[in-house]
Amino acid sequence: MGLLDRTVRARREELGLGQGALAERVGVTQQTISRWENGEVVPPPKRLAKLAAALGLDTRKLLAYAGYLGAEPETSQWEGLTAFYERMPELSNQELLIIVERAAEELRSRLSELTESRAV
Repeated sequence: MGLLDRTVRARREELGLGQGALAERVGVTQQTISRWENGEVVPPPKRLAKLAAALGLDTRKLLAYAGYLGAEPETSQWEGLTAFYERMPELSNQELLIIVERAAEELRSRLSELTESRAV
């Protein structure tokens, strides 16, 4: 799962909306919402704007999460990490949770690889 699908699902659940109710607000089917939340399909920009409005989220953030906004200039990993750290207070609780979950998944994967390589 990516940042877009996790953000959409977390916010929908936070608002207490079912996929069908969100679909009505956005003008799509429940199956479309399901496919967006499962990361099977990325919504087109026009739908992302409606989705952001329905969920009370920032449209630019959703566009960025979906990969529609142009890439930022090249920065070093350290500069990127420093910029992220400085902007953490601007993130919502859901966004922070998603980032922590993704970091935990990456850590588990790396530990698994390390364990497997030592066993061989």
